Amino acid sequence: MNTKKNLLSAGILIVVFLAGVAAMRVWDVYRLARAENNTVSVHATDSLLTINMKNADMPEGVTVVEEPDYVESDVPSQLSKINVPGMEKIITRSGRVVTPEEEDEDSESVVDLTHTSTPSADEPAVPEPKSSISMINAPVAVKLIKTADEYKAFKRTARGSYPVADFSKQDVLVLESTSNLPDKVFEIEGVREEDGKMVVTYRVSVFGLDKKTNTHSAVLIQKRDLPMELKQVL
Repeated sequence: MNTKKNLLSAGILIVVFLAGVAAMRVWDVYRLARAENNTVSVHATDSLLTINMKNADMPEGVTVVEEPDYVESDVPSQLSKINVPGMEKIITRSGRVVTPEEEDEDSESVVDLTHTSTPSADEPAVPEPKSSISMINAPVAVKLIKTADEYKAFKRTARGSYPVADFSKQDVLVLESTSNLPDKVFEIEGVREEDGKMVVTYRVSVFGLDKKTNTHSAVLIQKRDLPMELKQVL
């Protein structure tokens, strides 16, 4: 008895399922047929479809932005001129027609930067800037050693290595500081005879004193009984 009821229930479910499938099929066919009847036929053409929006209303919340009118400016362009052979005219976005002749008249004159000028002999020469280097004024004196005994006495207080002198025909010329500066700041540049005098040129150097082994600057000169003149150089 229960078996017959189960078979009957199963048969009813299958019939209901098949009926639903058939109803859905019929509805799909009806919907497609209705859509085909509402389709607007389009004729074959090479032109693109356009939509006439002249009388159309804008959706709510949408703002129409109008393109601003282009105002022609009188300020000349800073762009380089472009010369196109065969060009007859140029139409700007504002509608103005410009010919190459008008463009030449409106363009600014070209400045030649390749020309250089040199001052002539008649023009006053520009004075050269003065040097910012100045000599250090330091008092100094000349010590002339004429004998071997004087040279030995000098070496007892001086430090370093000094030249060997033949005092029969040579003297030793030494520079000594007469201020608080050390003796080795003075460097003998040269000794020459000039206008009946012995001119001693020297310089004052305060750099690298710790590297100098001699406490004095000394040179050999020929024995001459002439006055001494000191001249400082840079």
